[in-house]
Amino acid sequence: SNCDGETANVLRSHYKRPYFLPSDSESSRIDWIFMGSPGYGAHMHIDNVGHPSWQAQLKGEKKWILEPPLECTDVCTDRMSVIVNTGDIIVLNTNKWFHQTVIMGDELSVTIGSEYD
Repeated sequence: SNCDGETANVLRSHYKRPYFLPSDSESSRIDWIFMGSPGYGAHMHIDNVGHPSWQAQLKGEKKWILEPPLECTDVCTDRMSVIVNTGDIIVLNTNKWFHQTVIMGDELSVTIGSEYD
């Protein structure tokens, strides 16, 4: 996470909020940059951040493995996965959905993201 306001503003000068988010939605003051090599990723977890988030895949491809919130287990699929490719954006409430990522392919993965309300 980026906690330095000046650095966050420089980072934000290189992109805009995804066009499909409501125009009155606010982004958080924290932006994320995730980078990694093929075969690596994040273990299954749930976040503790303020709002849902979006993540844009700038380079490479990443597999997201999702498990539904506990209150949805009676009606939701047990586990699902999606491949996010260069240029794709995933929007997810990572406070509710358990998630794991694995970097696929043979190139470096670069992802940016932020929370929104």
